[in-house]
Amino acid sequence: MRGAGEPPLLASLPDPQETLTRTDWARLEHAYGSAADAPGILVALLDPDQAVRTEALDNLHGVLHHQNTLYEATAPTALYVAAILPDPRTTRTVEKSRQDFPGNMRAELLAWIASVANEVTDAADAVRRRYGLSRDSYPPAIAI
Repeated sequence: MRGAGEPPLLASLPDPQETLTRTDWARLEHAYGSAADAPGILVALLDPDQAVRTEALDNLHGVLHHQNTLYEATAPTALYVAAILPDPRTTRTVEKSRQDFPGNMRAELLAWIASVANEVTDAADAVRRRYGLSRDSYPPAIAI
């Protein structure tokens, strides 16, 4: 259970460890099939080694939200990412690209959440509808 002194929205999020253990990741899909590897990716976001964190962040983008696509595993991933934001380990650095200075992991995680949320906006739904699709008939979008 989350702490009583946390902001209401944060207090309503499931404990990150519960999300890891209570989600049947193997039954969910991501960009490359079964999301059974997702818990390892998510735990690595808080690893003490910057290279491990950087790889995990790359996998967050390239596997769990590849090319801005929502997958079955994206919603529980977003819950986990949102729940770890207050963790002091998210203030550690992460490589953004080889040409950039290292950045703050928390900022990168917030950008990832924004990217996921952007896929369920009215504007994104309007684009889908032009192609005969609807947010309401897309289970990953409904989950987000």
